[in-house]
Amino acid sequence: MGGSQSTRKLSVDNENAIQVSQEAVDRIQAQINSKQSEQPRQPQYVPPPPYYDNQKLQEFAAEEAYWARRIENLKRAHEKINSGMHIEYQKTLKEANELFDLVHADKVVTKLAPCQEEKAKVLDCYSSNPNKSLLCSVLVNQFNDCVCRSRITAVSASS
Repeated sequence: MGGSQSTRKLSVDNENAIQVSQEAVDRIQAQINSKQSEQPRQPQYVPPPPYYDNQKLQEFAAEEAYWARRIENLKRAHEKINSGMHIEYQKTLKEANELFDLVHADKVVTKLAPCQEEKAKVLDCYSSNPNKSLLCSVLVNQFNDCVCRSRITAVSASS
């Protein structure tokens, strides 16, 4: 087994060039051809073109048109709702600003801090008598009474 010598001959004329006999070339070519023929060929499957009949195409087109109309109607309804909400928001904002301006103007113009005279008397007394604060107790009580009266007046006016 395997003890026989090869009868092929190889001759080299140049160190850079290798010459192969025609038999070796034929043998290599035969091996390549046999390997290619051994591989089973897979059939190329080409799917048939899609087949749609006219009725199906018309149904698809009608459904597409239906949904396009539906989306447009929903967009219009949404825009109407948004515009109505925007108008109501602007009205409410205007009313709130008017009310705020009225209240603010009423507080600034007509309302001064109550009991300013009594307050001035108490401060004068304290500055005149820095070490004798009990001498100002009568004025402090008058100021306290004035503040209580103004609170009662404010509460009764708001209700």
